[in-house]
Amino acid sequence: MSNSLVLDPDLPEAHRRAMAARPELLPPPPDRPAWRGRTFADVLTALALSALWGFLPLVPALARRGRPRLPLVAAALLQAALLAVWAGRGFPAFFLAGLAAQGVAAVVLLALAGESPAAEYGRRHRGRYVHASMLEPLDAALLDRTVDATETVLNSPIDRDGLLDGIANRVTLPRQAWEIAETLTELTRLRREQGSARAGRVTDRIGEVLATQEEALTVATRALARRISALEEYARRTEEAEAVYAEWRTLQDLAEDGEAYRELLSRTVRDQLAAGEVGELAERARDLEESLRDSVEQARLAGLTLVTREG
Repeated sequence: MSNSLVLDPDLPEAHRRAMAARPELLPPPPDRPAWRGRTFADVLTALALSALWGFLPLVPALARRGRPRLPLVAAALLQAALLAVWAGRGFPAFFLAGLAAQGVAAVVLLALAGESPAAEYGRRHRGRYVHASMLEPLDAALLDRTVDATETVLNSPIDRDGLLDGIANRVTLPRQAWEIAETLTELTRLRREQGSARAGRVTDRIGEVLATQEEALTVATRALARRISALEEYARRTEEAEAVYAEWRTLQDLAEDGEAYRELLSRTVRDQLAAGEVGELAERARDLEESLRDSVEQARLAGLTLVTREG
C-alpha cells in the first residue's frame, strides 16, 4: 500500500516532520485512546523493565540497540552507586535504593509508552493532511504522482544549489501539492457518495442524475490530471538539467586537473598533441556549461509556466 502523504504547508514544522517520518500511523483512530494509548501490556512491560533498571541498570543499557553512550554511562554510574550502597550500608539499604530507582524507572517507562506523537498530531490535525489510504484507488494514484514529482524537484541538486532561481520551490510546490490533495479528497468523497447511491434502488431519474454527476467527476479528474502532468513535466525537465549539471561538475573537476596531466604527459612522451587532448577538457566543460544553461532554463520555464497557470 502506498504511503504517499501530503501535509498542509501551514502546519507547525515540528509536527510536519513527525508526521512525515511516520506516515504509516496516519490516518489516526477517530477517538482519543484511553490512557493516551497505553495498555495493560504496557504496564506489565514497564514493571518488568523497571525492576532491571532499578537493581541491574547495566543489563538493559547493554541490551539496547546501538548502545547509546549517554544512557550507558548513566547506567554504569547508577550501578556503581547501588553497589557502593550495598558495600557501605548493607543489603537492606541497597534493596531500598533499588526500589526507589525502580519506581522512578517505572514512571519514566510508562510516560514513554502509549501513543506515538505522529498519531497524536494526526488526530489533532485531522483535515490538514491527505494520506493515500484515505482515497479511492484512482485518486490515490494521482496523489502518488503528485508526491513523486514534487519530491523530484525538491530533492534535486540544481534546486538545492539555487540554479532554479526565480521559483520559490520550497514554498510553491508544497502549497500546490496541498491544493491537489484537497481536490482529490473531495473527488473521493463524491465518488463514495455515488457508490452508495448506486448500491440502492436506482430509478431512471436517479440514473440520469448519477450519470450527469459521474460525467462531472470525469471532467474534474481530467483537469486535475492535466495539472499533475504539468508538475511532472517540471520534474522531468529538472531531472534532465540535473544530469547535465552532474556531467558539467565532473568535467569542471577534470579540467582543474588538466595542468597536472599536461605535466605528466610532457615528462613521458613530450607529445604536444596528447597534452592538447587533455586541454580539451576545459573546452568541453565550457560547451557543456552552455548546454547546462539551456537545460536549466527549460526547467525554469516549465516551473514558471506551472506557477503562472495556478496564478
